[in-house]
Amino acid sequence: MLFFIGMTIAAVGFNAAVIRTNLVYTPMIVKKMAPVGVVGTIVSIEPSKKGSRAILTNLEIERLSSENTPRKIRLTIRKDDGLRAGQRVKVLAGLNPPSPPVSPGAFDFQFMAFYQGIGAVGFAYNAPEILEDYPEPFLSSIRQRIVRNIQSAISPPEQAIIVALMTGQRKAIKDEDWQALRESGLAHMLAISGLHVGMVAGVLFFFSRFFMSLSTRLALHFPIKKAAACIALLGALLYTLIVGATIPTQRALMMTGLVMVAIMVDRSPFSMRLIALAAVVILLIAPEALLSVSFQMSFIAVASLIAFYEWSKPFWDRIRFRASFMRKVWLYLAGVSATTIIAGTATGLFALYHFHQYAAYGLVANLVAVPILAFVVMPLLVLAYGLMPFGLDGFILSTAEEGVSWILASAHWTADMEGAVWRMSSWPQWVFIGFVLMTWFWLVWKGSRKYYVMIPAFIILTIFAFTHRQPDIQISNKVDLISIKSAQGELWFSTGRTERYTAKNWRKQNGEDPDTKKRTWIKEGNIAGFPLQCDLYGCRGEIKGQKISIAFSHKAALEDCAWANLLISKEPTNCRPYQEGGHVIDFFDIWRNGHHAVWINEEGMTVKTVEEGRGNRAWTQTAARSKN
Repeated sequence: MLFFIGMTIAAVGFNAAVIRTNLVYTPMIVKKMAPVGVVGTIVSIEPSKKGSRAILTNLEIERLSSENTPRKIRLTIRKDDGLRAGQRVKVLAGLNPPSPPVSPGAFDFQFMAFYQGIGAVGFAYNAPEILEDYPEPFLSSIRQRIVRNIQSAISPPEQAIIVALMTGQRKAIKDEDWQALRESGLAHMLAISGLHVGMVAGVLFFFSRFFMSLSTRLALHFPIKKAAACIALLGALLYTLIVGATIPTQRALMMTGLVMVAIMVDRSPFSMRLIALAAVVILLIAPEALLSVSFQMSFIAVASLIAFYEWSKPFWDRIRFRASFMRKVWLYLAGVSATTIIAGTATGLFALYHFHQYAAYGLVANLVAVPILAFVVMPLLVLAYGLMPFGLDGFILSTAEEGVSWILASAHWTADMEGAVWRMSSWPQWVFIGFVLMTWFWLVWKGSRKYYVMIPAFIILTIFAFTHRQPDIQISNKVDLISIKSAQGELWFSTGRTERYTAKNWRKQNGEDPDTKKRTWIKEGNIAGFPLQCDLYGCRGEIKGQKISIAFSHKAALEDCAWANLLISKEPTNCRPYQEGGHVIDFFDIWRNGHHAVWINEEGMTVKTVEEGRGNRAWTQTAARSKN
C-alpha cells in the first residue's frame, strides 16, 4: 500500500512539473545580440544603482522570428526619465542569454529566469522612445507612489531599505550595505517572505483585536479574535500584492493564511501538518520552488521552531506562570535568543551550501535588529500605508528611518568584527541532500532512537563535506577566464580584468573571500609551487605529475598536442589526446558544454562540464540551440 501511495505521489509531482514547465515556457536566445532593436511593453520597472531595471513583454526583437522571441526580457536602463509600467517603448539594446551555472552543480540562473518567463537579459544603449502611453497598471501605480513618498521623506541609505520593505524593490540598496547585511546574518530582513508577511499580519491582528477589546459590547458578544484574524489575513494579502507577489511572498501568504484560518476555526495554528500542507500546495502550483533557497530556508526555519517549541512548551508554560513584569522581559529576551539560535542553526546549513559562508555573530546582530524591525519599523510602515492616501505619512516614515539606521548600524558593526564570517568550500549535492533528509527526520522522528541513527549520519556527512576536493582547473564558458588551484589551495587566475562575477563565485566555492585581490598566474609565471612557462602564445607547466598546456593560438595547440596530458585551447583545434588518459578541451568543447572543471592527480584527470550535469532541459543551452 505504501509503495502505491509513494508511486502516486511521485507521478503527481512529475506531472505537476511538466504542466508548470509548459505553462511558463519561453524561447531563450542562444548568443549575444548587440545592437538590436527591441519593441516591448514595460511590465515592471524599479530603481537600481545604475538607473532602472525593467521587465518588457509583448516583444518584437530585430532578427528574431515570433516563435523564437522570448516572452519577457530584462533590461537595465540608464536614461529612464518618464518611464513607467504600461508604456510601449522602442529601444536599441544589447541582449545576452541568461547566465548558465559558473561551474558544475552551481546556481543556475537560466533555470530561474526560464520559470520567470525571461528569455534574455541586457541593457539599453539609449533612452527608450515611448510609442504608446497606456494607463499604468493599478498595483504598479500604487507601488511607484509609495516609492515617491519615501524618496521625498527619507534620505539614503535608509531610503533604499524602506523602499525594499514597502514595495519589494531592492535594486537600489548599496553594495556595501548588502555585504554588511549578509555578513552579519541580517540579509533575511530584506528578503520579503514569511518574516515580513507574518509581521504585517501580526501587527494588524494585535492592534485590531486591541481596539475591538476596548468596546465592552464587542468584547463580550462578538468573536473579536476571529475578526482580528480576518483583518490580518486581508492586510497580509494587500501587502503581498504591493510587494509584487513573488513565489516566496506567495508562499509566506499561504502559510500566514493557514495560521489565520486555523485561528478562525479554533484549531492550533502551529503544527507540522500546517507546514506539510503549505509545502504540498506550493509545490503543486510551482514545483520549481523546491530548488529555491528561500523555499528551503523558510520551511526548515519554521519547522525547526515548531519542533523546538512543541518540545519545550511545558518548560515555557511553567516559568511564565504568574511571572512579574521584569521576568516577562527576560522571558522575551530568552525567547528571541532561542528563536534566533534555532532558526539560525537550521538555516546555517543552507547558507553554507548555497552561499559558502555563515554569519558567526548572527545571534548578536539579530538580537538587536529583529526587535527593532518587529516592534518599531514594521508597525510604523503598516501605519504609513494607511496614512499615505491622506498625505500624513511623512513623520511616520521619518521615525521609521531612525529604526532602519539602527539596523544598518548593527549590521555594519557586526560585519566589521574579527571573524564575522565563516567560509567553507562547496559540497557535493548528494551530501547536501543527505543533510536535508537527516534534519527533516530529526524534526519529525519521535523517541530517543533517532539519536543512534542521526548522530553517526551527521558525522559521516560532515566528513564528506569537509574533505570534498575542489577542481584544480576551471575554464569559463567564454574561455576568457581560467583558474588553477595552487598547492596551498588558493585560486590563481589567467586575468584579473574579465569575468569578475565568475571569478568571485569560483573563489566563494573554494572557501575564499571573493573581495580580496585576485592572484594572476600569467603575470607571476608561478602558481605557489607549480612553475609555468608563459609567452604570447600560451603557457605550459606540470601540476601533480600531469603536463598541462594552455594555448592562446592554434599554432601553440599543435605544438603541445603530443606533449600535454591536458591541452586547453582558446581556439578550435583538430588535435586529439596523444597521452593515455589525456584530454583536449578547445573552443567548441566549451561552446557545446559550458564551464569545465578538472580534477588532477598522479593517476590521471577527471573532467566535468556544466551541460552534461544539466541535461537537455527546456532552459539549457543544448535545448535552446536545437530549437534555433
